[in-house]
Amino acid sequence: MNTHNHNAMISIGNSEFPIVEYQGRRVITLAMVDQIHQRPVGTASRNFGANRERFLDREDFYLVDFSKKDEFRSFDIEIPTRGLTLLTESGYLMLVKSFTDDLAWKVQRELVNRYFRTAPTSTAHQLYLMAKANWEQEQRVNQLAQFQHNQQQQLDAIAQRQSDMDGDTGYMTALAYCRKESIPAPLAYAKQLGIKASEMCRNLAIRMGQVPDERWGSVNSYPIEILRECHQGMKGA
Repeated sequence: MNTHNHNAMISIGNSEFPIVEYQGRRVITLAMVDQIHQRPVGTASRNFGANRERFLDREDFYLVDFSKKDEFRSFDIEIPTRGLTLLTESGYLMLVKSFTDDLAWKVQRELVNRYFRTAPTSTAHQLYLMAKANWEQEQRVNQLAQFQHNQQQQLDAIAQRQSDMDGDTGYMTALAYCRKESIPAPLAYAKQLGIKASEMCRNLAIRMGQVPDERWGSVNSYPIEILRECHQGMKGA
């Protein structure tokens, strides 16, 4: 669960409470909020419950299960059977937005600067951050690879459909021609090839065909000899 305790205490305002780290982050309980802000018991809990839908799980707060009660006793914190709510820095700041008295302003500044934004003391926290960063990087790499794979599959399917539709008519799309000739980066090259082929067809008053395309609605097809000549010209440019 990654709790950590050096039996360290911190004084904020007129209150002293334990430094609690959970999942690599410093957190406080709702009871601590009441204590630090000198509010009646249950004030923070009531405000949290009234605005529960605005708080994001694992970003603004954690809900710790009763089964972890033994691990929190070193903090002198009891977990009720319904679970224990722990606020992160963002959750705390959201909760106390309505606290506008002079003490609240003073306490908020102290708690943020001296508690939440002070580097956690545990080696476990550093290991947690490293593991989290590695996992997030791996996720990004996997997502990018999957995106590229999906894009390639779509490209292959489109090119195959276009090739099938071209048949033996003597016409091909620029993309189908690029695929047939195994030209690297066929999508980028096909765009330029299509521009050249369209220009040549217009200059020579040669009819261009139309092939349905899922992305663009339809794309031009050209006589294969026109595509071949334009390709040769672009290679020699």
